[in-house]
Amino acid sequence: MSNPNPSVPPVRAPRWIVWLGLAALAGYAVFLARNSTVAAGGSDSSGYLNSARLLAAGRLATEVRVPAELGGPAGLFRPDFQPLGFRATAESPRMVPTYPVGLPLHLAIAGKILGWSWGPLLCGLSAAVAAVWLCYAVGRELGLAVSLAAAAAVVLAACPVLLYTSIQPLSDTLATAWCLGAVWAALRARRHAGWSAACGAACGIAVLVRPTDIVLLPALVVLLGWRWRRLALAALAGLPAAGWLAFYNDALYGGVLRSGYPSLGTAFAASYVAPTALHFLHWLAVFLPAVLFVLPLAALGRRETRTRELLALGLWFAAITAVYLSYSISHEAWSCLRFILPAIPALVLAGMLGIDALARTHVANTAGHIRCVAALIVAVWAVVASWCWTRPHAVFYTRGYENAYTSASLTARALFPKNALVLCSLFSGSIYYYTDSPVLRWDFLDASNFGRYADRARKSGLPICAVLFDVEEQDALREHCPGPWRRLAAVGNVTLWQLGPAAEK
Repeated sequence: MSNPNPSVPPVRAPRWIVWLGLAALAGYAVFLARNSTVAAGGSDSSGYLNSARLLAAGRLATEVRVPAELGGPAGLFRPDFQPLGFRATAESPRMVPTYPVGLPLHLAIAGKILGWSWGPLLCGLSAAVAAVWLCYAVGRELGLAVSLAAAAAVVLAACPVLLYTSIQPLSDTLATAWCLGAVWAALRARRHAGWSAACGAACGIAVLVRPTDIVLLPALVVLLGWRWRRLALAALAGLPAAGWLAFYNDALYGGVLRSGYPSLGTAFAASYVAPTALHFLHWLAVFLPAVLFVLPLAALGRRETRTRELLALGLWFAAITAVYLSYSISHEAWSCLRFILPAIPALVLAGMLGIDALARTHVANTAGHIRCVAALIVAVWAVVASWCWTRPHAVFYTRGYENAYTSASLTARALFPKNALVLCSLFSGSIYYYTDSPVLRWDFLDASNFGRYADRARKSGLPICAVLFDVEEQDALREHCPGPWRRLAAVGNVTLWQLGPAAEK
């Protein structure tokens, strides 16, 4: 590998290109905002927002909501009352968030400053815009021409996976932005060692957002080089995030290396590697310009681009992707590509280095034209592919899907008795966020267990209500929790119910 240390910083882009880029980023932010939601919907979004609200209140965990009419938490199986995004045990009245603390910290800060509508929205938009800009900035630090760096940013911005994760409260876009920030700072540290501290801090925050981002470290070490001062500054700057994560994990989960997720032995297995690899390959080829898979080979074939930076890009992409190849759910849907979203910029940038390598085989004037034309082709390819695939995969229907949780939960808050116990599953995180009602998870119950809860509720006068998607009704109200349910209202494909008086006989 050739010497990675450039003698001079990248030449600044012409001013008109800078202004054009800023206008494009502003338009991109507006486009995302028009399609975004900050609803506490399914497991992920409600889990992150509920955890954020706890942090904003100065708490890490909370007690399980169990109606006093049922006798309180003692003597009851507390996990039956845990909403999605939380974990409760039979041994403790405490309930802890499931998800990593990084995104909730960002949301809590934004929510405290800007409110819980604007704060989370601007947090998500800022992460998306930062990821796109940093992709361009990293490309420039890698020595790419303005056209190729801009094309890399366009490819990332148009990627349906980034669009999907940027319009709702998910951690993937934020993790991608902080990974890019760490790489950008590492590249700049080759000229000014002080940037090593920024690299370490950014990497630490990326790990807070998603602990598996720790595998980015080898790529960062390659970029920083074996210079003790750079490495020491990076390590010291990363210590606050590491210390906070260790404290948080130990306080909530009983060990610095533990988390709210299931054990690794149940979530990861070698048998998932082959189907997941095919799944990732297929959808990456659909959502990105497929030529990006072979262009890095061109960069590898020329000495000028066969650099330590190219090695770092390979380590970056391979390490993050390898983690999720054996993950049990990575192959279930196209949206699971969000797990490897932080690795996608590495593939895109390596492809741009491949174009640069091919252009270098020609004289200077021709090489410049080749770079511009190739950049335009790749960027247009990415935008057209995004246009073709976002609609059939319902990327921008997300807002409607998620807002259904908000609408139904607010209707339940207005319609149900104030002291109601709410039977739900998919709605449990949303009901917990938007109301003060305790939830009862029908998917954790059988008819016998529900009968015991219903009998206690009858004796104490506690109303039991339910919020269900129509696809849940058969299982919830006939199989798991049978009874004389009376339908109160419907909000789209969501129905609201109350257990009728016949249950009191």
